Amino acid sequence: MNRDEEFTPEHVATLVLRAQDGDIASFERLVDRYQAPLLRLAFRMLGNRADAEDVAQEALMNAWTKLDYLAIPEAFPTWLYRQAVNRCKDILRSPRNAETLPIDETNQDHPSMVDTHPANDPQRLVENRSSMDELSTLLQRLPEDQRACWVLREYMGLSYAEISETLATPIATVRGRLSRARARLAQDMKEWR
Repeated sequence: MNRDEEFTPEHVATLVLRAQDGDIASFERLVDRYQAPLLRLAFRMLGNRADAEDVAQEALMNAWTKLDYLAIPEAFPTWLYRQAVNRCKDILRSPRNAETLPIDETNQDHPSMVDTHPANDPQRLVENRSSMDELSTLLQRLPEDQRACWVLREYMGLSYAEISETLATPIATVRGRLSRARARLAQDMKEWR
């Protein structure tokens, strides 16, 4: 059984229910499953590794302390992602981030931050890394709501319904934000080429 098969919605709900009953090992399994995706989400939203790590840790700590308030155990992933996205938005709106955050160049080598695929061709690896760096820069230019939708869809693989639930936004709004984000990224990438 692979990792995704192990974490079906039913399995996640079971772990959440056990954790709500005080089973720390069950919550630790949830942390093991969702820590890396939270970190990737926060990094793509913020472009800064240190802030991303803080956001992921805060979201998981909040989840533990507020787990009893989660009425629908199957909603744990979107509930957790919502906490992370909201914290990212708070950071982006803070006075220290009045301008776009610079991309932390050292993040590109961190395996949990960027999905990299080993390649035998060093030139292709360099080109891929350069493309990822450019995409990260372009993402930082998107308005935060568009960036959140794009990251949740393209990096996290959430459905429109899951994004809608995570952001507490109507599906039509999610679709519109994604469309605008894709159009802007496509335009910016044309200029980059």
